[in-house]
Amino acid sequence: MRLSALRAALGPATLVEYLALDGALHAVVLTGSRRTLHHLGRVAEAEGHLAAVRHGLRRLAYTGRNAAAAATLVAHKAKQLDALLLQPLRVEGPLVVVPTGALHALPWPALPSLSGRPVSVAPSATLWHRAATAPASRPAAGRSVFVAGPGLPHATAKVAALARATPGARRFTGRSATVESVLGALDGAELAHLAAHGSFRADNPLFSALRLVDGPLTVYDLERLRRPPRHVVLSACESGLPSIHPGDELLGLAAALLGMGATALVATVVPVSDEATRQVMLRMHRYLRSGVGPAEALARAQQELHPAAAGFVCYGAG
Repeated sequence: MRLSALRAALGPATLVEYLALDGALHAVVLTGSRRTLHHLGRVAEAEGHLAAVRHGLRRLAYTGRNAAAAATLVAHKAKQLDALLLQPLRVEGPLVVVPTGALHALPWPALPSLSGRPVSVAPSATLWHRAATAPASRPAAGRSVFVAGPGLPHATAKVAALARATPGARRFTGRSATVESVLGALDGAELAHLAAHGSFRADNPLFSALRLVDGPLTVYDLERLRRPPRHVVLSACESGLPSIHPGDELLGLAAALLGMGATALVATVVPVSDEATRQVMLRMHRYLRSGVGPAEALARAQQELHPAAAGFVCYGAG
């Protein structure tokens, strides 16, 4: 891929690719007019702040006790990460981030300078460029699929509300939300929203799955699709969390769908409470229906609900 093609695809956005070398973090910043290399702090420092942010967001999701203390911890550590990863770069406007190592598990919208800004996270600049330049027209353009798996208190009602608000949408809840019926509907869809319990298998990421009424919908199942949905929303906890292999190779639900050709995917890298998930999804889809892209729709919704919804990340070319 030529640098000129990447710059043309970026438009007003900025691409930041992070690199780790001998325990130190570096960042390459690319815009339409400049390319710069920045030397940042130590990898271990970033990993420490990241662990604290993830811990605080987990506390916010799982317990109502000490919520104020958890929110304070998240804000403090997110500010330190911001100072380490973003402030030295002096970047503005829409952002494309290519992380490295543990930064793949960072909920980027939690960082203060990214509040309300469209942020797309991609495994590589090449994959982002492929997604950003994919043809917009598809045989099933406009078809939306909404799926609710078992065991989530708000899933069925949320999916029903979203489907009602989306003309021509197909809805799968209760007994209709089977692996085979859902797979058939997902093939070639424009938008797919799956609200289901997720399981991440670090030992074998291809068995990472979403639980439907008759069993798990795994990465192996998704690989049977002829064409993945163009835009995907996974509202299950940690559905975007990848397994990181040598060379920053990523495996997991989100990485598989992007690798198969999905253009944009919204998923979580930390647990998010059912109520916060419901609120951010309703808001995000409202913006999507107005014609806003996934990254901007998510950013607007999160800005209204921060920090409870900071765990959601937009992957690909949002």
